[in-house]
Amino acid sequence: MALSVGANRVVRGSRFHHPCGLGDGPTAASRAWRRAVVQTALRALATPVDGPTLFEVGDGA
Repeated sequence: MALSVGANRVVRGSRFHHPCGLGDGPTAASRAWRRAVVQTALRALATPVDGPTLFEVGDGA
């Protein structure tokens, strides 16, 4: 959806079931997932883009 409306940077990782993490998952797993999402978002912000670009959680540095 975000790419179709012209967002320049889109971070895709998984479906959000809970606004603060995995919700029913173990705390360590939820924390690791949140960290991966934030790291991907920071990488997306630091990457120059010329148009809509998709960043996958877990791929990249």
